[in-house]
Amino acid sequence: MANRQYTSVLDLAFTTGQLAAAIIDWQINENEYSGSDQEVIQFSITTEDIELVESPFNAPFNIQKANWAEFNQQLVQESQSMLTELRQLETQDLNQEQMETIACSLRDLITKAAEQNIPRRKPCSRSKVWWNPNLTLLRKEMAKQSRVYKRHDQSQQQWTKFASCRAEYFYAIKTAKRNSWTKFLSEANGKETADGKLCHTFNDKCQTFVKAMYPKPPEINQNPDRPNAPEAQWSSLTNNEVKQAIFTSSPKKAAGPDEIGFAIIQEAYKAIAEVMNLTYKILIRNGFHPQCWREGTGVILKKPGKPDYSLPKAYRIITLLNCLGKVAEKIMATRLSYLSQISDLLDTDQSGGRKQRSAVDAVMALTHDIELARNQKQTLSCLFLDVKGAFDHVSTKQLLRIMSELQLPRQVQNWTESFLEKRKAGLAFDGEKQRIQGIEIGIPQGSPISPVLFLIYIRFLFPKIKAKFPEVQKPSYIDDVALYTTGRNAEENAKVLQEVTKTVFTWAEENAVQFDDSKTELIHFARGQKEATAEVTLPNKTVIKPVNEVKWLGIWLDRKLTFKTHVQKKASAATSVLHLIHRLMNSEWGLSAQAGKQLYTACITSISDYGAEIWWKNQRSYQDLLQKLQNTALRKILGAFRTSPGAAMEIEASIEPVKVRLNKKCRKYALRVTTLPENHCIRQRTPMSYPPESSIGQEVPIQGNYLDWNQNAQRKSQRHPTQLIRILNSISTLIPTGTKLDSQSAANPPWQDTFAELADLSISGEDRDLVVKKHLTHIRQLIDQNHPIFYTDGSKLESNVNSQAKASLGAGIYWIFGKVTSSESHFLGHTQEIMDAEIYAISQALERITDAKTRKKHFWVFTDSQSAIQTLQKDQMETEVYRDMRQNLEEIKVQGRKVHIHWIPSHTFIPGNELADMAAKKGARNADPEIINSARTSISRSFIKRDIAKIAREEWTQYWKTTNQGQQYSKFQTSLELKMKSKELKQADRLTFTTFTQIKLGHGYFKSYLVRLPAYENNLCHICKVKQTPEHILMSCKQYRAEQKTLRNTVLKSKTGPGPGSNNELSLKRLLCTREGIKATLAFLKETRIATRKWMVGEVNEEMEWGSIDREV
Repeated sequence: MANRQYTSVLDLAFTTGQLAAAIIDWQINENEYSGSDQEVIQFSITTEDIELVESPFNAPFNIQKANWAEFNQQLVQESQSMLTELRQLETQDLNQEQMETIACSLRDLITKAAEQNIPRRKPCSRSKVWWNPNLTLLRKEMAKQSRVYKRHDQSQQQWTKFASCRAEYFYAIKTAKRNSWTKFLSEANGKETADGKLCHTFNDKCQTFVKAMYPKPPEINQNPDRPNAPEAQWSSLTNNEVKQAIFTSSPKKAAGPDEIGFAIIQEAYKAIAEVMNLTYKILIRNGFHPQCWREGTGVILKKPGKPDYSLPKAYRIITLLNCLGKVAEKIMATRLSYLSQISDLLDTDQSGGRKQRSAVDAVMALTHDIELARNQKQTLSCLFLDVKGAFDHVSTKQLLRIMSELQLPRQVQNWTESFLEKRKAGLAFDGEKQRIQGIEIGIPQGSPISPVLFLIYIRFLFPKIKAKFPEVQKPSYIDDVALYTTGRNAEENAKVLQEVTKTVFTWAEENAVQFDDSKTELIHFARGQKEATAEVTLPNKTVIKPVNEVKWLGIWLDRKLTFKTHVQKKASAATSVLHLIHRLMNSEWGLSAQAGKQLYTACITSISDYGAEIWWKNQRSYQDLLQKLQNTALRKILGAFRTSPGAAMEIEASIEPVKVRLNKKCRKYALRVTTLPENHCIRQRTPMSYPPESSIGQEVPIQGNYLDWNQNAQRKSQRHPTQLIRILNSISTLIPTGTKLDSQSAANPPWQDTFAELADLSISGEDRDLVVKKHLTHIRQLIDQNHPIFYTDGSKLESNVNSQAKASLGAGIYWIFGKVTSSESHFLGHTQEIMDAEIYAISQALERITDAKTRKKHFWVFTDSQSAIQTLQKDQMETEVYRDMRQNLEEIKVQGRKVHIHWIPSHTFIPGNELADMAAKKGARNADPEIINSARTSISRSFIKRDIAKIAREEWTQYWKTTNQGQQYSKFQTSLELKMKSKELKQADRLTFTTFTQIKLGHGYFKSYLVRLPAYENNLCHICKVKQTPEHILMSCKQYRAEQKTLRNTVLKSKTGPGPGSNNELSLKRLLCTREGIKATLAFLKETRIATRKWMVGEVNEEMEWGSIDREV
């Protein structure tokens, strides 16, 4: 379309000859508006009749518009007959057809309720998440004005009216997009076959992918019959196991073919918990996984960094399984994981898919042994193997035989067999979906139980190697296996490894396992500049030549263990992610600083710091590299200028310096080592004297200038023999040799009753005054009925021990039993935390209840610690105190009694709570000799965590004193005090926040800073003719007298101030560093928009005008 001044430019479109032949009905549609000054060209393309589908990753139901009340009500009403039937079938032995019917009935019940009460998404090519009703109105008005101009009135006035509507419409679109994206983030996350044939149709591509990625599982030559070995006991499924499996799953997980996601399942469980509990109990007790849960949708994803995407192997299939089936799979995975912790179900060298066994642990074990070998002037040679196909190549018959050898319960074996057989899947990509069909695979990708099943499958490889080659170490992570040995030179090691591979490949052939030669690597870790060239020839005649560096479990290892390549690659990857985040915020709009900090921590430091426990040794070059990355991120998070001091930005963002962060991470790892089981690969390599002392630790050879974990260097030549020992030494002052740590109890079985099931745990959400009023009324009733009542409390008091300031911890209980009242105090020493004291007090009350001689069935325990009750509700602690509490609660349950542990507000003059507080303080003061003698002498891990944080704070303080603080910022921040967490500062809009930060840093849009730039000739305010500093624009510029008066009155009326006698003085420090000052300054900045880019541009233009007037005068 042409306007009154310009004509349209014809846009060209290009197409292939094959597609051009299918285009028909080419015409101009004058009834449609394009949204620009061009006409709409309409045409049709004739294709085959294909029904396009939405991406399986997108939820089919619009959860945000669900009517959950009606959904729940319908489920309750329509599930009654099913519930009656399930109660009758709970203890019966059922056949597979009956159990399949039960699972399908549950699926259909939930699906029907969802269809009727949750609207489906209706995606189309024009669907936009940012669209809103206002845009619809603006678009209609724009189209209306366009039609008027084209058909009736082509005047300049009508054109201007149309152009105004168009500009308003497009600006509204831009705003809607930005607001939608910002809201989302702030609330947050044709191919050629392998044989050279080209695939054109969707079905051809599907067949190619299926052939390449769903290989037929291998057959084994030997007899796979399962031996008749005794089987382990298998406890009945509990309601809590079902609940945990459902509610610990993300509601955002993509649904399987049945379209029922976890968001719907979680709501359904709230309505029909008993129906779902009984369903899973029946299926798992009978060892059956229904056919309707064995279906999946295979989604094709590109593998990053592949050289040729015409090959099927350059893609990965992610199978989206039915979420109802995933609940059962997660229950079984949790149970097998527990069995692996308490038995020898898995080998000690197997990591991954197991609790407390990470990839970093496996690499740490390897590097520890490498460093020990180098210290002894020996060479360590390592051969890295990768199981080919891993999950896909598992033979079901062989897996079942291995499970039988391991004496796993028959229900587990039967369930596994039904889980793996007769699976079905349909691929979905390019907007099309394949019809579900049977596939032959080993273990399906994407299932919660897949990793542990694979670990069981290769479990006997490791004892096979150990029996023949006891000197060879074999750490592994899922399907990545490392074999290494130590010797005088690489040639000897290569011969040993070559012999080991014969055993490995023989076992692999017998057990239907293959290794991927293309991923097999060899490296020799030796002293000296000369590279070792010894090769290893595999039994299949493949020659593996040594390399200088390898990547194993995400960490690059070079033969000298400098980790230079690793740090550089991780820093580069983190920088790439940072560049993406740059698009989400700038100094005027975008994410809040808080959201930016979360992104930095979650997406950038998680990459840059990966494996720091292994490679961080205070290397200055690595510190500078990562500090540069952090400074760039800080400028983006805070909207600060490039020249802003990095140390000041770290304080403003509450982000620790790189060195402090990495040291803290290493200390946390050292503390984590104290929690590891004795058969853990890291625990086996720690000195036996390292707490908690163990007989299985490793006696590290300490000789010459090498130091033990609890020794510090007295001269430069002394050092710790390995990085692991060095990390352990980092907390040696916090846990000296011989220290008794709070012992960790054994892992809790998943079927065990939780604290919430053993006791009534309650925290009222009502107003504090109302809670107190109800409590006092309730207490009077309990006393009248002679119910036993306990009040518990913990206390922390500062004391002086051997001329050192230390905190003393005490626990107190006060109880009422009819007309009898009493109290008890406990001194907990100086190495506990207030939370430990609160929990200990509750445990003592439970001990009294266990021994109570009464016929009363209900006991009441009141505490003013919400955190203590929340900790019990989470039921994740494994210390000795929690174990004792559990034993007492279980005994109380056996006695037919019930304990109620309720929260009450503190310091509200509740008599029992005040008396418990007095008892706790008495224990903390430890004035009574009997109390001192009964003191607990162990150190709690929470206390050590606090000390680790304290050390980090001290390191940060030292760093702050020795670094560039910034000329202006140092006026406010004379010591390391993390900035006040002002609610107003968090809630400020992006532009106001960044302006405030720039003023505080002294680097912003004011001339006292900008004068250093060539474009600015002076630093004077063009109105006041004085230096334009932050103080000037906030407090004395003549142009803003009215706003400054409001600012001054607001701040001076408040009682806050930097110090005594300052309430009548207004200073920059008071405006920027006090709560009321921050609030008032933010309001001032938002109203005036001073010290912003647009404001400064206006200042410059106005100054030029004033300069012209002055010259004329």
